[in-house]
Amino acid sequence: MGFQRARKEEQRERRRQEILDAAWELFEEGGLEMVTFSTIGAKVSFTRQTIYTYYRSRDEVLLDLLSRRMEDFYQDIRAMFPIGKPVTQREFCERLVDHLLSNKKMLALFSLHITLENKARYENILSFKRTMYEAFPVFCTILCDQCPDASEDAFCYFCLTIMVYISSIYPMIDQTPLQKKALQEASGGMAIPTDRELILSSLMLMTGSFHFRGDGDEETSNP
Repeated sequence: MGFQRARKEEQRERRRQEILDAAWELFEEGGLEMVTFSTIGAKVSFTRQTIYTYYRSRDEVLLDLLSRRMEDFYQDIRAMFPIGKPVTQREFCERLVDHLLSNKKMLALFSLHITLENKARYENILSFKRTMYEAFPVFCTILCDQCPDASEDAFCYFCLTIMVYISSIYPMIDQTPLQKKALQEASGGMAIPTDRELILSSLMLMTGSFHFRGDGDEETSNP
């Protein structure tokens, strides 16, 4: 019985992953509007009706998809900062900038999480929130190693700030040329920073109170 149960659970997980893979492919192709039970059903190896045994709505699919993409996102951040290998404040921020810009689709989905949560069941929301708050152990471990003189409160404040920042930055780095032109005109001709400049400046400000071991005794400055 145990073996049969394991096979069934394995099959359920395989089908769930197939649904999520199809949803991600569709989201990459055409954004939110492309992801429907009909379009997912056309890509998976089982019936559309079977999808309803795993998810009640498209929003639950997308919320679960976001959780899994975020897990990979955090794992990559861990790998970017090996324990015992100091970096400077700027190196820390530049690596995060590159990581954020290479994950624009995940950021796009993350920016919608409140809307997705409003149409999902509690267990789906709880699962997502647990993944979302993985930012705390990930960044606290890294910062404890890179900035040992900083306080625990400083680490917690940074984790809260970066979590909110990551979930909200996408609209600012996905503006059309027309939107950028309007922004420049509305601001009186102010030079509009590139996406990289914008994110780097923000991260340098967020980490301005930390002393990174890679900086030694030198003072760090904002770009």
